[in-house]
Amino acid sequence: MHVESPRSARSPKAVTFLRIPVLLAVGMMTMGSGMGNPGCGSGVPECEEGCAIAGTYTLQFADSSPPGAGCEALGFGLPQGPLVLTLSDSYVTAKFGDETLSTYYEGEPSRALDFSTAQYLTEKNVRRTVLIDSTVAAPSPRSATDRSVIEGEYDLEILSSEDNRVKCHIKRNFTATR
Repeated sequence: MHVESPRSARSPKAVTFLRIPVLLAVGMMTMGSGMGNPGCGSGVPECEEGCAIAGTYTLQFADSSPPGAGCEALGFGLPQGPLVLTLSDSYVTAKFGDETLSTYYEGEPSRALDFSTAQYLTEKNVRRTVLIDSTVAAPSPRSATDRSVIEGEYDLEILSSEDNRVKCHIKRNFTATR
């Protein structure tokens, strides 16, 4: 025995209204899955506010005295010339003396701009480490014409790669102004 029922007692309007919540629910569940919104897993911080830090900065050290005989004998001293920053999205490249360094910059509210690099100089049998811990002073620049100040600490350490003995250490506070 076959019993036939009417196709649907629901109105077409009800079906249309149900589609929207279902589509929204599916969209919310797939965020971060690679199906649309990249979500939290991209790993690269994004700069959203106060990001206009690119430019040439005049560099001034709080203590500009010579670094010492050990550093001078190895040919190391305070960086000369300006600090030059370039920014691509949130990736910052800095030309600081003879160093080219890079990092990410998130802008407001942290304003942290910290660089580090290390390399072995085989011809001198030493390892050179450069750390720059700095902060873009508030308010961070919103445009390329806004004044920008970076304050921080420059730390250069030259270690013997044979016995890990410090051959040169320069640690100075600086201010860079654009």
